[in-house]
Parts: sequence; structure tokens; C-alpha cells
Amino acid sequence: MKTTFKILFLISIISFLSCKDTFEYSPYVIDFDEENTNVNQKNIESLLQKKAESTVRIAFIGDTHRKFDQLESFVYAVNNLNNNKPIDFVIHVGDIADFGLPKQFIWGNSYLLNLDCPYFVTIGNHDLLGNGGLAYSEMFGNYDFSFIFRDIKFIFANTNSREFSFNGEVPNINWLDAQLKPESNFSKAVVIFHVPPMNTDFDINLEKEFSSCIAKYNNVLFATHGHLHNHLVYTPYQDSITYVNVYGIEYNKFNVIEISNDKFEIETYEF
Repeated sequence: MKTTFKILFLISIISFLSCKDTFEYSPYVIDFDEENTNVNQKNIESLLQKKAESTVRIAFIGDTHRKFDQLESFVYAVNNLNNNKPIDFVIHVGDIADFGLPKQFIWGNSYLLNLDCPYFVTIGNHDLLGNGGLAYSEMFGNYDFSFIFRDIKFIFANTNSREFSFNGEVPNINWLDAQLKPESNFSKAVVIFHVPPMNTDFDINLEKEFSSCIAKYNNVLFATHGHLHNHLVYTPYQDSITYVNVYGIEYNKFNVIEISNDKFEIETYEF
């Protein structure tokens, strides 16, 4: 009997060890493969290899959360549009995850990987839940980043103040100011973020500084964001800077913004 028990015990141990890689011990485990790491930087490098044109066309979507069927439809629609009116890149304005779970980042990015053009994902408030901030950093990179494409600087800023307990450091105004300060390698800028400055999830003590910073150098074409889900084009401050709230995915619509000769036009497409 003892011998039989020992044999069964050993079989159990061997079976457990041989199958351990098939188990996930926690939904918060971050274990991304190569295609799911450093995504934004890889797409910057891909974008900068594109042939120079006078017009820039960008497709925007946001607040996809767990709506993966609709995200798949969005990707399909952008790829179809890209065949007729080429899209330079896609910007996701945040909340690619719902509860900040690493699996949600993987599922969301698995659809975006099918895009026929580069894409960039902004950090959203839902992305920061749990250990989502670490998952975002591993998959997409820095919360604040920028790149220059065809003489335009695209600046992505973390504006999720509530998730940082309104500590006075989010958004990082000094970093934003340094990014917007005029240099010879760009003439205009576009600022992208998730939470707009007039929202209760934005640090009220930084609202004036943030909006003033965007207007300071008179070089911002427009600012764009998500979080509110609906589409809205508005000028909330006396500086006349245009803010564009792009469609959340539940509307089955997305915006394309075309930039040419320091002017921009907004189009809406359905999917």
C-alpha cells in the first residue's frame, strides 16, 4: 500500500511539473512576447521609413475597453480605407484595457497588429487600474512620448491625474513645455492625451497651466483626446486652440484627420 501511494505521489509531482507552463497563477502576471513589447517605439521606426508626402492622414479611435468585436471591425475598416485614401498611422487615444489586466492589453493589441499601417496607443485611466501601468509600460513604452513626422511633432501626454492621486505631477507640464518649445526640425505640433483638462479626472490645479502651455508657442494645430467617448470639436479656452474629442468605439464610427499646409480637416467614417 505504501509503495502504491509513493508511486501515485511521484506521478502527481511529475505531472504537475510537466504542466506548470500551462497554468496562469494570476491574472496580473505580465509575460509579453516580442510582438507585444515596445510597440510604440517600433511603430515610430516603421513610420519614419515612409516616403515623404505633403499630406498627413491619421485615423483615430479610443475607449475600446472590452469591445474586441468592434475593434476588429475598426481595423478592417481602416485597412479598407487605406487601399483608397492612404492612412499614415492610427492613434488610439487610450483605454485599450478595461481593468488594466495584462490579458486585456494582449487581446487589444492582437487586433491592432493587423493594421496595414503603424499605430500608437495613448495611456488611459482604465489602462492604469491594478498593475496596468506596468503592463502598458512593458507593451507600449513611456507614458509620455513624442516623434516628428513630416515637420509635425506629435506629442502624447499622460493626463490621467486621478490615477496618480492628483499629486501635482500628472500631467508633466515641464516635459510638455520642453516638447512644444520651437526647434528647427518641426514647425507645428499636435498634442494627444486621454483625459481632457476640463474633466473632473484631470488635476484642477494644473488645468490652467496645461491649457496655457499648449497655447504658449502658438504652434499647436489641435489637441485631441478620448475619455468622453462622444465626438466633439470645440474651443474651450480663449486661446482658440481646437480640441477634438474622437469617437469611442461603441459608436461604430471613427475620425480621420487630414493635415495639409498647416490646416486640418476632420472626416467621420462608419464601420
